[in-house]
Amino acid sequence: MQRWNSIHNQILFFILLFLIIPLFISAFWIDKPLERVIENKIGNATSEALYQIDFNIELLLQDMLKSAVDISTNPNITSLLKQPNSVTYYEKLRLADNAMNKLYSSYFSESYVTLLDMHGNWLSNKIVQQDLYDEYIQSDWYKEMLKEPFGISWMANDSRNYIYYDRSQLVTLIKTITDVQTNQNIGIELFSVSESDFRKYMSKLDGNVMIMDQHGKIISSSMKEGMDPIEVLPEDVSKIWDSSKGQLIVEKNHQKWIASFDTIGLTGWKLIQFIPYDTVFKEIFDLRRTNMITVGIIVIVFMLLAFSISYRVSKPVKLLNKRMKEIEKNDFNSSLALSGPNEIATLIDTYNHMARQIRDLLQRLKDEYFQKEEMRFRALQAQINPHFILNTLNNIKWMAYIRNDREVGEMLSSLGSMMEASIGRGETLISLKEEMDYVQHYITLMKLRYNDKLSVEFHIPEPLMKQEAIKFMLQPIIENSIHHGIEPMEGRGVITIKAVADQDQMILTVTDNGTGIHPDKIDEINQCLLQGHGHAASQSIGIMNVHERIRLQYGEGYGLHIQSKANETTVEFKLPLKTIEEGNAYASESTARR
Repeated sequence: MQRWNSIHNQILFFILLFLIIPLFISAFWIDKPLERVIENKIGNATSEALYQIDFNIELLLQDMLKSAVDISTNPNITSLLKQPNSVTYYEKLRLADNAMNKLYSSYFSESYVTLLDMHGNWLSNKIVQQDLYDEYIQSDWYKEMLKEPFGISWMANDSRNYIYYDRSQLVTLIKTITDVQTNQNIGIELFSVSESDFRKYMSKLDGNVMIMDQHGKIISSSMKEGMDPIEVLPEDVSKIWDSSKGQLIVEKNHQKWIASFDTIGLTGWKLIQFIPYDTVFKEIFDLRRTNMITVGIIVIVFMLLAFSISYRVSKPVKLLNKRMKEIEKNDFNSSLALSGPNEIATLIDTYNHMARQIRDLLQRLKDEYFQKEEMRFRALQAQINPHFILNTLNNIKWMAYIRNDREVGEMLSSLGSMMEASIGRGETLISLKEEMDYVQHYITLMKLRYNDKLSVEFHIPEPLMKQEAIKFMLQPIIENSIHHGIEPMEGRGVITIKAVADQDQMILTVTDNGTGIHPDKIDEINQCLLQGHGHAASQSIGIMNVHERIRLQYGEGYGLHIQSKANETTVEFKLPLKTIEEGNAYASESTARR
């Protein structure tokens, strides 16, 4: 057990616990989340690029739809579809040239437009093979399309596209042309553009980018020469249909790709970008391997240094411990010789200084004990004088009553009661009723001086009389109201004392109708009360004293606040709502702690 408690072993243990083990744990707990963070970063970066490509393809599709609508709503076209024999062959060619070939768009390089009527006739700006046309119009999907007014369908690289002689890979918009008046279809329009017009946008992105329809069919791909092919089946990327855009990891044939995708809103097709996983993380894997080797070397070197340092530190400390035990036996009356490394020598010097302070402290404690005993004896003697004065006042009071001088008797009675309260039993917390009794004696004395000029009103509910209050907290405030508010004024002064319960607090207010306090002075006093320090004016010393006593007793949430306006000044006391029984227990506990 002693070997375990040695500094040498503890240094090695804590190095192992707080340095080496966390390093290996972080290799597992931080490495994988870091990889996911990088995946998300790549997803966010590619998302912006995909959005731009998606936006361009969306514009291309919208331009196709606009061009197809312009052709289908051309009055000459609709007239031709209704009455195909009303025009000559050359007029049809001129119409095809005017309506189909003069499409100006920056989004597609070449357009394929074919119009099919309900009578087995067709009109196209490209060469249409008759046998393919015959097969085309006999297909089930074509017959179903004829039944749908204003119908629209998109297709790509499908047998339904192969109507033209060149059999190019096309993206086709199939639109039924409907007579607005009869709501009956009068023909079908095939508007196609080359798949390469889509590919030119996708080729700007890294990796393999493709457009896939809802059935998992690849509409267009940006596969470049020399690029590893990726054979994606619908089930491999089935999760992309659960959201409009995002990112997922695709694993197939022991290979992984990061697949970022977005949705082409007009068709519902998915724009997907595949980036080889190993290509993205190759540098990270290499860096991870290098970091692990570097950390391993650092750990080994650090452990060797730790062994050396712990030995150099523990050896002088053991020597210091041995010498400190020797000085302890001598009751700190001797000192240690300075030796060892600078740090150990400094520690020994500090210990010698501490030993001298301990010797001085023990001597001061002895001296203070004798001084306290002497002061306690003097305090017991000093209590005789106030009691002697109180007894003398009571004798003079009764002599005044015997001689029928009631005014002097009442004054002496009130003064005696105030002195008796000030002597008290040493308590600092009393009931509000006791505090009000003390205030009544004080007001009685003041009325003898000011006669009818001073009037005091009390509005305190009986239940609140049992609430806890701090001794002598009202008298300084009432004294300020009399001397600084009522005495300088003309007419009769009224002081109103109110108390109300507000949730878990008691709000006590002292209001007078005196001359008031200047606003700047009010701000200065309240600022001093708020900060709890500062140079208070002479008339606010008593206020600061009461405020600090309340805060020391109950905390910073309690204390005084002053408001003043013309002919009215109010001092508000904020105290906790608790009965004197709780207060007495608190006072006793505080006294016991002291």
